[in-house]
Amino acid sequence: MKGRQWSGQHTIEVRRKILNAAKDLFTSQGYKKTTIRQIVDKSGILTGSIYYLYKNKDEIFQSLILSLTKQCIRSIDEVCEGESEDYKCMAAIAIEMHAIHASPIVCECFYAGYTSPAIFEKFVEVYAELEYELFKDTATPYSREETFHQALTVRSAMGGCVMAHYFNEPFDYEKYLDPVLSLVLYLHGVPRDEMSGIIAHLHERDELWKYIGKHLRDAPVEEPEE
Repeated sequence: MKGRQWSGQHTIEVRRKILNAAKDLFTSQGYKKTTIRQIVDKSGILTGSIYYLYKNKDEIFQSLILSLTKQCIRSIDEVCEGESEDYKCMAAIAIEMHAIHASPIVCECFYAGYTSPAIFEKFVEVYAELEYELFKDTATPYSREETFHQALTVRSAMGGCVMAHYFNEPFDYEKYLDPVLSLVLYLHGVPRDEMSGIIAHLHERDELWKYIGKHLRDAPVEEPEE
């Protein structure tokens, strides 16, 4: 397999089949129950070809998260024209948290991600890159180190939200969402007296964020990432 030469377009198509098969399995039966063998059977891609592109199931999941995050960012850009970078960062978080709460299986997948150091690191890297790209051409750009530290802080808080879904006591994620959003604004240097207004403005479109999250869960992967 090491000597195989694939064209760029062929590689993209193979990745798309693998990621869509994995996504269907992850969202129907959960991360833990999904195996490489099932991904092989559902995608129609040979085992050797899958391992040529991905080391293991974790790496497939990482690539899937990256692809879906970029689709999410494109969706946010389409509906948030004229909104601030802070608002777009919060929208991405709201979409994810609504999706996690809406589906126990999606929650289980994210639980697997947040409890795996390798996958959690990818979560942080993806969100850090989102912040870096959003702010790089603004009056207050962040360095890659700054966005990484911010992303690590926010993602740790979101991981706590995922864990709380498994607490013995009932968990009201909507009460937890606002403190996470406030944390984003605090890290971005937004004055405290402005935070509630920005968060209220975001909540005015909660149904839209829920719709985008459901669409990302159900729709095929558009542009697979490595």
